[in-house]
This record gives sequence, structure tokens and C-alpha cells, in this order.
Amino acid sequence: MEPILPFITAGDPDLAALPALLAAFTALGVRTLELGLPHSDPVADGPVLQAAAQRALAGGASPRRVLLVLAQGGPSPDLVLFTYFNPLLQLGGELIPLLRPTPVKALLVVDLPPGEEPEWEAGLRAAGYPIVPLLSPTTPPERARQLMAARPDPGPGHPFAQRFAYVVARMGVTGDGQATDLGPVQARIQALRTLSDRPLAVGFGLDHPDLLARVRAMGATPVVGSALVQALHQGQSLEAFLGPRLI
Repeated sequence: MEPILPFITAGDPDLAALPALLAAFTALGVRTLELGLPHSDPVADGPVLQAAAQRALAGGASPRRVLLVLAQGGPSPDLVLFTYFNPLLQLGGELIPLLRPTPVKALLVVDLPPGEEPEWEAGLRAAGYPIVPLLSPTTPPERARQLMAARPDPGPGHPFAQRFAYVVARMGVTGDGQATDLGPVQARIQALRTLSDRPLAVGFGLDHPDLLARVRAMGATPVVGSALVQALHQGQSLEAFLGPRLI
């Protein structure tokens, strides 16, 4: 289990800053990071992440450019590329060659259900880029079992980025100011533990250190996205924001 799974948007504030930001996460001990590819028509992103994506797109952060910057090397956590299917489809046969020199270990494709593109997904998995299963608050146990079986845990010898399932804490969009009731989340995690022992990450609406600690106490990794993106946009240092949340 990782103590935290941060999320940032690639290209916000600009692509030139990305390598230094990845190095800063590494220096703080972050081992796994979600990196969002900016997208013009998001499904579940709230206002903070939509604004970050628009800033990144305005600065020219296309999927190809993001991957080329990541290929330059330098210290970086393992990356989970958070994206939608269409940007990956547009890259076509370039996708896997573009991924190979980067620290990307897995993908989270929020609008691609298992079985929708089986050959494409199998090719990615064979190349070493599994897709993270996404479990919503309305996913019943049997469906959760099917989703995790379709996108299997490769086992303890693999990095967290390739093993975890993402548990959506609540309905709605990310970081929209709604309170996140962790009671139902805890019940869902307990139910999922009867189905699988793979690592779990919990996201949507988590920001305060006490909420993160409560998720860790459940044996899951908390995801911090909108609050972090907003703090960085407002000029707060990464260390000042993450320090209290890494305890």
C-alpha cells in the first residue's frame, strides 16, 4: 500500500515545468503518481481539474508532447496515465513506442469499459501497460469481481501502479466541494476484500489530512487531486502541501 497517490495535470502550469515537478515528488518519497493528460471534454473532472486541463491545452500540452517530455528522463515516480480513450486512439501505432522510454507503468482510461476494445487493451497489457480497474459507488460486488478479473492484478512482484484498483468514493465529479462520507467507502472496501487482496486506492473529494489518515486506516491508498492542483496553481509549494498529508 502506498501512503498517498497524488494527481496532477500534465502541462499545468506548463510542460517545461513537468520534469522538475516529477523530481520534486520523488524527493518527497512519492513512489506512484497519477498524471492526467489534458482533455477538452472531461467526464468526471470537476471545475479545478477542468481549469487545469484548459491551461495545459492552451500551452500546447498535446498527448504526444507530454509523452515526449516524459521520455527525456530524470527522477520520477511510477506514473499512472489518467486519460480518455480518444487521445490514445489518435496516437494509433505510435502509442506503445511513445510510452516505452517514459516512467508510465499503467493507464487509467475512464471511458473505456472492459471488453469494449479487447484486442487493443490486450496489446497494451502485453507490452507492460495494464489498465487500472475503476470501481464506482454503484458497482455491485459481482460486477466488481468481473471488472478486476478483466483487468487482473499481475501480482506482488509488480509495482503498485500496475496492481491497484481505483475505488471512486462518491457520485459526482472530482473536488466539487461535497463532503465525502467515508462510512459507505469503508463498507465497500470490506466487501472488496472478500473478492480480492489486490491494493486499493480511494479517490474523489479527499483533501484534509484526517480524511487521508482514515482511508489509510482502512488499508487503502488515498488519492489527492483537485486540492493539490489548486494549491500548486495558487503558488503553494509541493512540500508545504504534501508534507502534512504524507504522515
